[in-house]
Amino acid sequence: MAVLYDEIVRESTKEVRARVNVNKWRNWALVFMFGGFFIMYCGVFNRTLLPYLLVVGGIGVVIGILMYFRFGPVNSSIPTMECPRCGERIRLTGPVDACSHCHQRLRRTEAGTYEPDTLDSGSPNVD
Repeated sequence: MAVLYDEIVRESTKEVRARVNVNKWRNWALVFMFGGFFIMYCGVFNRTLLPYLLVVGGIGVVIGILMYFRFGPVNSSIPTMECPRCGERIRLTGPVDACSHCHQRLRRTEAGTYEPDTLDSGSPNVD
């Protein structure tokens, strides 16, 4: 029984991590964008490396743009709801998801609404 419970918790934690990671992917896209621009700007100070730095920085910018195209519109069409624990407006995407503010795990019911997950024993840190 305990093994089954641990497996369920582990699987639902993976789902929560996958949904919460959308914001982390967006943050990485931003890092690639600014990092690429910074690398290209460094070419101004070293003229011999300028072509190479422009190519490497351009690749970083393109990677950031592609990441934004992939993960940018994920939450734009999802309805919002109020978190039962902290009261903040949040967007939930999967059958098991977490509040992005207090990390309260929520599970989708058959009616399509979300309620606090019964497997949750407190607020898991999914970061």
